Amino acid sequence: MKAFDVNPHSMTHDNSLRPAPRNGFSGFIEGVTLHDLVQLACLENKQRKLVVQMPSGIGEIYFSSGEVVHAKTATCKGEDAFFEIMLAGNGTFRFYLEPSPEQTIETPWNFLVIEALRRKDEGKSGQEDKQISIPGVLIVDDSKFFVARLRDAFIDKVGAKVIGEARNGRDALQCLEASKPDIITLDINMPVMAGDIALKHIMIRSPAPVLLISSFNDRQVDKIMEFLRLGAVEFIPKPSGNDGWEAFCDRLKRAVNASCNFNIKNIRRARTPGTSSEKVKPGMPAKKLIVMLGGPGGLLELQKILPSMRLDGSTALICFQDMSHQFVPAMAGYMDRRCVFSIKFLDAGAPLLSNQAWISDIDSGWNIEADETGAGIYKDASINMLNANSMLKELSRIFNGDLTVVLLSGIDVDLQLGLQAVSSRDGRIIVQDPQTCLCPTPIEAVRIANLEDMIMPSEEISSYLNSLK
Repeated sequence: MKAFDVNPHSMTHDNSLRPAPRNGFSGFIEGVTLHDLVQLACLENKQRKLVVQMPSGIGEIYFSSGEVVHAKTATCKGEDAFFEIMLAGNGTFRFYLEPSPEQTIETPWNFLVIEALRRKDEGKSGQEDKQISIPGVLIVDDSKFFVARLRDAFIDKVGAKVIGEARNGRDALQCLEASKPDIITLDINMPVMAGDIALKHIMIRSPAPVLLISSFNDRQVDKIMEFLRLGAVEFIPKPSGNDGWEAFCDRLKRAVNASCNFNIKNIRRARTPGTSSEKVKPGMPAKKLIVMLGGPGGLLELQKILPSMRLDGSTALICFQDMSHQFVPAMAGYMDRRCVFSIKFLDAGAPLLSNQAWISDIDSGWNIEADETGAGIYKDASINMLNANSMLKELSRIFNGDLTVVLLSGIDVDLQLGLQAVSSRDGRIIVQDPQTCLCPTPIEAVRIANLEDMIMPSEEISSYLNSLK
């Protein structure tokens, strides 16, 4: 299948990013727009489906007998969906030979294209007068000093505007009645109304992405995980003085940028996992491996998956989660107390042993080494970000069909070449259903590339993994 990169003016096909198609040709197209593609599909006079991955999600346009007969997006269908797709600023697309499931469009294709071009031109003419959309933030914290620093960070470092400040949960709920913030920051311990009670009310009254920003110590990990189960999308530890302030601001900016792709309705609370009364010790070098990768929303999903998993006597597990590096050891310890297998913080490196799981953030580089005694993973100090392509290629070479990759909500690292290597060696690729993800856009991009073997909600993943032989 051919896949193309799209921008408002042209579309290109990078043949190095995908395997060659089984039939037909692959190549490079320059200076082609979505309007050209619609015309091409209509003149072809076949039953086709055009799938477009937009920043806002996936859109589909269906063709039959030389006309556009149906279009749909996540929010609408018919002509409204067609124009939403045609006005997308950038994305990727793919053609399929597939009939339309229904007819929602009767207007001739040439009139549709003319109208889409008119709407696009109107959008350009009004662009200079349109104010750039800047996310509005409600800060909830009882420390005046930290609120002042956080306000400056949002304005100077993140590019967001502070539309409200509250010293406790009760004041925050009053602010919600007067404004609709795009993002809310929340402290754990506050007077009058604690953060967890405020979070419950926020998620009922006015759901919005909530960033838990609080001082951190190991005694608070249970409370933090409870906040994440209740609906907080991320935990960011407060820096100590000026130490770590730049890293804190960088983490804050990443969270705010990701929030524009959040589907807050997909936050489904996880039950509090109980502690495990049994424990299986790590065993021999692993013959099979499961790799989990998660982004925003992934911490919630891991609480649903890991406590229900059983690693057999030949399987190891590695989890890479986009989260604060400072929080990883405590989170690993929390999950270790709730799983039958051992879960540890992946620090400098470790051998891959059966009944052993390792957890790391994605802000570190890793190398894979293997010999006749088994495989291991070791930190590469020269790399400050997970190279998922390189890692998955090497793991697929070592484990072949005994490698399973699980992609959870929001994982936004370059994966495509690595996933192709896993697929080519008969490994399994399991994708969380995008309709259940807090941050579905990166997962939808994987689906556009048609690389997954299974798509399922997170609640079903552990049962599926337990059934693998």
